[in-house]
Amino acid sequence: MRPAMQMRHDTAPPQPGDLPEELYLGSGGPSAQRGTVPRPRAQVRLHARNTVLEFADGGVVTLPVGVGDLARDVLRHDPPTPSELERGIDLVEDALAAARLPKAERGTLVTSAPALRALPGLEAPEALLPLAAVEALFQRLASRALGTPVALAELPEGREIAAVLLVLRECMHHLGFEHVGTMPS
Repeated sequence: MRPAMQMRHDTAPPQPGDLPEELYLGSGGPSAQRGTVPRPRAQVRLHARNTVLEFADGGVVTLPVGVGDLARDVLRHDPPTPSELERGIDLVEDALAAARLPKAERGTLVTSAPALRALPGLEAPEALLPLAAVEALFQRLASRALGTPVALAELPEGREIAAVLLVLRECMHHLGFEHVGTMPS
């Protein structure tokens, strides 16, 4: 059974030269924990046209869905509509399913993407945000999509932020990451 608000995938694979600068994530805030990011861990690199997961065992998986494509082609409104969120979730879920990565206890997913430092709890370097806090942020996005006012301090506006949060949440939820942590850029 899928968690609330989920989506499907039909993105073209990236072409050489299509990948602009990476987006990197951040950490800190009210639900965050400060300190050293624990192991085992994996790193996520969020690109415009794809998402790259680099695992502690040296494995690398590239998902053919990126935050730029999601923001431009799927999440066309700010805030996204409920059907846009569903479509985006399906795209990420399909990419994860095609990668055949089993759900497992994977510990902490780390990143240095500045785009996520705009999210509450992800502002400071080397902070940890638990999955439950990421799910709460996503629920705020879903609530905003349904017309419920959500303060900017609780969740920044923008299609790119929505896309980053959606990819992060789906990767954590479906792959078994317990925390997201930031690392220096």
